[in-house]
Amino acid sequence: MVEKELEEAHYDLKSAEKSVKEENYKWAIVQSYYSIFHAFRGLLFSRGSREKSHICLKFAIEILFVENSLISEELLDDFDFAMKTRERADYSYIYDESLAHDMVESNKKLIDEVENLLYQT
Repeated sequence: MVEKELEEAHYDLKSAEKSVKEENYKWAIVQSYYSIFHAFRGLLFSRGSREKSHICLKFAIEILFVENSLISEELLDDFDFAMKTRERADYSYIYDESLAHDMVESNKKLIDEVENLLYQT
């Protein structure tokens, strides 16, 4: 399941990058969020755990990885920002080019850190 989640994370990231190029910023934000979501799910699965909701994933990552200094709090903040930005884009129709670019860039960094953590052994 870890590998499948990382494959989905990369797929969604590539889709988000394509959406930005096509100036489809709302969809780029949604795709970026799900890329981050899948990368974090992969981390959680690597520890034999599962989440029950998006917010539970955030708290599980905080407890298992941030509090144990395995990933930075900044990455968790990026996930929280992505979660809120995706909700605003989906439900309040608040999105723009700058938000889409920011999410794609933070997403790349997050996936790199997740993969470094998973494959460092």
